[in-house]
Amino acid sequence: MSETEYYAEKPSRSLISRRDFLKVAGVSVSVVAISGYAITDIVERRKSYIRLRQQGLYKDDKRLQRQNLTGSHQNPSALKVYKDLGAKPMDEIAEELLHTKTYVDRNNLGLKGGDHA
Repeated sequence: MSETEYYAEKPSRSLISRRDFLKVAGVSVSVVAISGYAITDIVERRKSYIRLRQQGLYKDDKRLQRQNLTGSHQNPSALKVYKDLGAKPMDEIAEELLHTKTYVDRNNLGLKGGDHA
């Protein structure tokens, strides 16, 4: 057996050759690696945004607790709105004008492990 015969690609019974398989595999791995990096980057940016949002909410909560405003009904601005409307917190008028009517039907969420509806 000569050297050229030893290194020559032997015919395969499959549909693609080893060289074609390596090309396809290389492109596939590249696509997966690049998209994986992009997804990881998006998730990290989202986590960073959530972390900053949490810090801001905690900071606001601490500021309001120092002012003894632990509930929205204690806020002077909200009390002024209630007074201007001639309403009280959880009153029919306040419920009608200030609260949303969004209702989320949780029956179709498919949650398992208890009664979540």
